Amino acid sequence: VENAINSKDHTTLVAAVKAAGLVETLQSAGPFTVFAPTNKAFDKLPAGTVETLVKPENKGTLTGILTYHVVPGRIDSKE
Repeated sequence: VENAINSKDHTTLVAAVKAAGLVETLQSAGPFTVFAPTNKAFDKLPAGTVETLVKPENKGTLTGILTYHVVPGRIDSKE
C-alpha cells in the first residue's frame, strides 16, 4: 500500500483501494503480491467505469475486482 501511495502512476488504484476499504487488509501481515494496474491501465476501461465502481453501492463489486489482483506470498518476475 505504501508503495502505491507514493507512486504517481497508481493514484487511481489507491483511490479504488480506499473506496473498497482494503487499506487495512493490505497492510496486514503478509506477504502479498499485488498485480497493481497503473493509471494508464485504468484509462483503457470504458468511460465512467472507475467512477461507477468507486460509488459506495458498488463496494462489493470493486472489492472483488481488486482482490482478484492480490495473491498470498511473494512472487517475483521469474515466477
